[in-house]
Amino acid sequence: MLDPGQQQTAHYSAFISYSRHDSRLARWLQTALESYRMPRRLVGTPTARGPVAERFQPVFLDLSELTVAPDLLGELSAALSASQFLIVLCTPQAAESEWVNREIRLMQQQNRGDHILAALFEGDEHESFPPALLNAEGNRQPLAADFRAQGDGRRLALLKLVAAMSGVGLGELVHREEGRRIRRLSMLAMASLAGMLAFGGISFYALNARAQAEAERRKSEAMVNSLVTDLRGAVKPVGNLSMLERVNDAAVSYFRGQSLRNMPDAALATRARLLTAMGEDEATRGNMATARSHFQEAARTTAARLAVDPHDPQRIYDHAQVEYWLGHYAWSAGNPADARRAWSEYERLARELVERQPEDPRWHLEAGYAQSNIGVLDLRQNLDVTRAEARFGAALRQYQAALKLDPANLTARTDVSDGLAWLSDSQLVADKLTAARQTRDLQSKLLRATLALAPDDLELRKMLVVNEIAFGRIAAAAGQRGEALHHFRTARTMAATLA
Repeated sequence: MLDPGQQQTAHYSAFISYSRHDSRLARWLQTALESYRMPRRLVGTPTARGPVAERFQPVFLDLSELTVAPDLLGELSAALSASQFLIVLCTPQAAESEWVNREIRLMQQQNRGDHILAALFEGDEHESFPPALLNAEGNRQPLAADFRAQGDGRRLALLKLVAAMSGVGLGELVHREEGRRIRRLSMLAMASLAGMLAFGGISFYALNARAQAEAERRKSEAMVNSLVTDLRGAVKPVGNLSMLERVNDAAVSYFRGQSLRNMPDAALATRARLLTAMGEDEATRGNMATARSHFQEAARTTAARLAVDPHDPQRIYDHAQVEYWLGHYAWSAGNPADARRAWSEYERLARELVERQPEDPRWHLEAGYAQSNIGVLDLRQNLDVTRAEARFGAALRQYQAALKLDPANLTARTDVSDGLAWLSDSQLVADKLTAARQTRDLQSKLLRATLALAPDDLELRKMLVVNEIAFGRIAAAAGQRGEALHHFRTARTMAATLA
């Protein structure tokens, strides 16, 4: 990430500087970076930026991070000092923003101009680059990534940012990204072959729809032949994007306009999994409209399965997952109203799972995730602190219920920790500083107890660093600057051991 001397003081992977007019784009970029996972084989690889991390978390976005800052300029400077990179979201509005230019200059004053990354989203370099990105000779900061449709597009531009932040070559990232996605889709496609073949055999004997069954059987055989032909011809060049496109096109052609009435359950399940995977793939590539179409079709399929047996937990879970992805797509696309509708349905289904099988810790975790998602909407989109705090409290109780049912579950432990962190953040925004400090103290004790069980877990140690920073921010909000400085210095010392 940073050179060794700087890396010790960096607690945020990046600081996103943007105009308030572009808040939707900024939230999308924050989500895209925080949810990106480096290919497993690259994690830990030494680079000029340091060892490659698995994820870029957290990413600083001042809308959510600076709501209660008592000294905004000082807090900005501290946040920039604690960030490995400054990503400037370049648009015509950003070029005219006083705060965007000020944040760039603060980074430059720290002699870290080489850690400023310009990301172009709208306009061109002449109208969208803030003046502070110009050097003494009037030359612009090199463009790190062009997110415009006529430029790199969102998927490739995101990989360019990841390459710049991680020190990994872009070609290596693209190759491994395509290989990973194609291998995943290849396995799903193989699974779909079995499902479609089974469908072809079963539907042939449908009693009341013999003609339709015969047509569907022929279509399934064509689907099988298409997938087999494409996979056989394209498996060797694993990084070949055209293979992925051919498989997707064949699947979409088969699914388009297809009646679900006579399709056997195994084929429906395969269809839903494949469509969901295709939706994730298109969302990663930045093709959001196509991703939404796949998710909607997957939802139609899981809803059909659920209608047949509405009390089956697995069918409820499958449909809940698609509703989650519909909400995730809507949130990433900057449509919080649709995200809330989908995530509210996800929450309802997760709650039903808990009611039907209260002894299953998985369902409590799902219910917690659903509550937390809506809480994030309340906090970041609506700034409704009261509702957000209630949602995060409900999520925390579900995580704690899961941990009580399965005390050895490390995922449940880290989820409880995340639940405490979100609850504390909402309490901080609500100016409930004592409660926020107490909640963070509970998180600290849980993390330390968990670390005793898994002393080599680097992610747990990183979470403790962020926890210490949070104590500092609470103290700063209370005007206790000496205590805040103590926590920040302690966090710096802890972070130094991670390098």
